[in-house]
Amino acid sequence: MKFNSNVAYCPQSAWLQNATIRQNILFGKDFNRDFYNRVTHACALEADFALLPHGDLTEIGEKGITLSGGQKQRVNIARAIYSDAGIVLLDDPLSAVDAHVGNHIFNQAISGLLQKKCCVLVTHQLQVLHRCDRVIWMMDGRIEAVGEYERLLESSASFQKFVQTSGIVSSHEPRVNGDMEGSTSVSHEGASALSDNADGDKKKLMQDDVKAVNSVPWTVYRVWMQSSGSIFNIAAVLFLMCVFRAANLLTSLSLAWWVSDAHGLSRASYIGLYAGLGVAQAVLLFTFSMVTCIVGTRASQKMSNDAMWQILRAPIVFFDTTPLGRIIHRFTKDVDTMDNNLTDSFRQYLIVLSSLLGSFGFIIAYFHYFAIALAIVSVVLVLAVSYYRCSARELKRHHAILDGALFARFSEALVGASTIRAYKREEYYVRDIYRAIDDMDGAYFLTFANQRWLSLRLDNLGNILSFTTGMLAVTTALVVSPSITGLILSYSLSLVGIIQITVRYFADVDNSMSSTERLHQYTSSLAREASLEEDAALRLRSSWPESGEIVFESVQMRYRPELPLVLDNFSLTIRGGERIGIVGRTGAGKSTILSTLFRLTELSGGRIMIDGVDIAQVGLHSLRSRLAIIPQDPTLFRGTIRSNLDPFGRHSDLEMWNALRQAHLLPREPSSEASGLAIDATSDATDHSLRDIRIAAHSPENNKETRITLDAIVEEEGLNYSLGQRQLLALARAHLRNARITLIDEGTSSVDSATDVLVQKTIAQELSSGKTLIAIAHRLRTVLLYDRVCVMDQGRIVELGPPLELWEQAGIFRGMCDRSGITQEDFSDG
Repeated sequence: MKFNSNVAYCPQSAWLQNATIRQNILFGKDFNRDFYNRVTHACALEADFALLPHGDLTEIGEKGITLSGGQKQRVNIARAIYSDAGIVLLDDPLSAVDAHVGNHIFNQAISGLLQKKCCVLVTHQLQVLHRCDRVIWMMDGRIEAVGEYERLLESSASFQKFVQTSGIVSSHEPRVNGDMEGSTSVSHEGASALSDNADGDKKKLMQDDVKAVNSVPWTVYRVWMQSSGSIFNIAAVLFLMCVFRAANLLTSLSLAWWVSDAHGLSRASYIGLYAGLGVAQAVLLFTFSMVTCIVGTRASQKMSNDAMWQILRAPIVFFDTTPLGRIIHRFTKDVDTMDNNLTDSFRQYLIVLSSLLGSFGFIIAYFHYFAIALAIVSVVLVLAVSYYRCSARELKRHHAILDGALFARFSEALVGASTIRAYKREEYYVRDIYRAIDDMDGAYFLTFANQRWLSLRLDNLGNILSFTTGMLAVTTALVVSPSITGLILSYSLSLVGIIQITVRYFADVDNSMSSTERLHQYTSSLAREASLEEDAALRLRSSWPESGEIVFESVQMRYRPELPLVLDNFSLTIRGGERIGIVGRTGAGKSTILSTLFRLTELSGGRIMIDGVDIAQVGLHSLRSRLAIIPQDPTLFRGTIRSNLDPFGRHSDLEMWNALRQAHLLPREPSSEASGLAIDATSDATDHSLRDIRIAAHSPENNKETRITLDAIVEEEGLNYSLGQRQLLALARAHLRNARITLIDEGTSSVDSATDVLVQKTIAQELSSGKTLIAIAHRLRTVLLYDRVCVMDQGRIVELGPPLELWEQAGIFRGMCDRSGITQEDFSDG
């Protein structure tokens, strides 16, 4: 495949950097204000800039987590246009936006700024096909027909059938280009939301890693000791160390006694004494090392488990403001440091410290004046070690922060590798990662330089003590026996090395405790969600909720204290068993309603009642386990289809097969489950009607097919399935839950219109039969047959009522229907 121009790529699943909106759009290119304003206007982003706290300089977090699905997709489109590439590939970019915004983007961006570009648009928005120069009709991974829209309708029977099945009656539907009433006007005046000060003082979304200062507090040491099971475990370790060091000194003394025959024992007695003490040393050292390892492992295991549990119970806002790389670093590098470095350094430190103290005590016992020299040298030693300890600890903390930043940048680049390569920004990202590596290595290099600084001073201090011991040995030659003097001199000569090793292991323990301190921060200072279980006084019935009635009473919600309200005095009563659709402009607060029901973010005001029970009083486990959701961005885990549909093993295979059929991932014939069926996982459902999807026996030669069986492999994040197929799997999972209340957040935005019709019928007949259904939709056709429709704008309800009544009122909903080509006939169940 050859390209004669640069390529821009807008993926179906929007990928965004952990940066500002402007940086995501520029993507390494120079800032041209005039062109930038035209691009953001064409992508309908100006109104969003006006609502964001810092306009286009607002940080959006990892994967754009603070933006709605439509906002993320529009930033993706803006990046593709701003790249000014000759070839632009758009993979279903309009699925995540409402009809009004989609029409604006098609007019101003695809048919406007990209008018003179080679633009390849993959879409299931069939109403735009008549405005394309050519239409490529594909089935089963092959091109069936190519030509203008009108000609394809005449020449291709399969294409004509597909269009008719999708409900597109005419290629010349009336288009209304005006703004949706009640919505924020999309105009060039919105450019005032752009900040002129790119470096100005602004509130950062992603919070910097908290770097502790001063020494590691004693509370961290105490928590580590208590995590081992009991502080008495440390006392046992110290006792074993003292006994071992006493045996070590007695071994050396027994050798001196043997040489001088100080006690007049037989040779066999001296040999037995020396051998017995040697064996005792070995046993004591083994016991000491084993107990130390057990104590350290227990402490590490408990602290890491406590931190992990705290992370799992952390509120969503923590993940919005904390890079994933930082969390991964703490549970990999820091836990590894606790498991290995800390325990081993602590063991070695106790060994060399006891050796140093034993040597000092042994020398002072025979050369009393050595204590004077030791006191003077100790003052200088403490000053040097304190200076080194502070710098070494800060360098360790700084290195850990830089290491976490590198993890975050690297993981971000891996996720967005396809986008980075398409824009040919590999060098830009590699240079950025190299810079992060250089920063991390700089701190690492300073750590070694700091150690060399200390080594020089410790060598001098050790030499002073050795010289003092030698002088005392000469002056007391007539008082102390030669064998003892020789033993003392051998100890004094080893002081230089022992002092250095002792200080180094002490610094290693202190530095390793910094990792313990960082994990302890998660355990001690991280906010937690509400309790998993409700109070016993609530006495929640096992069948709750029975009717599924939901009442929102003056609900106010903001994602973080410093941010504006997303829902503002939102009041709504949903009757039990009612189907209600929620529509509105992207960013109007539709998805936030679902967040409040699951209590992902607690309310700032008001309350929500389900069957007369305030959900703020219900335990999170009880609440969330009794609701079902089909999210806009479905999550699949590595494993199998079985483990993703039924992770807790509560359902039979027959029930799971039925759920797959209800989600239209399998044909309705019962015999299909035994025939080894396969479905093309590399082609999106946008390519053709699911009625025409090829169902074929699995062939090892065809590696493009993924078997739709309960034991079919699901890769990480379900990447071996298209986004549309992942949404259908989420639908099957919700069907298995059989919950009284089901929430759908644009759950079929990435499947074609024909499949959407089938799925909506399934939802109406199976999923919502007698149950409460709340659906957020950009496709108005999916909610036309619902009991009521709620139109939202800026966190408030602007229209509410049955769909046909709202259409007849000729208000905001009517304008949205007109822009989507919806007529009165569409409101009848035909």
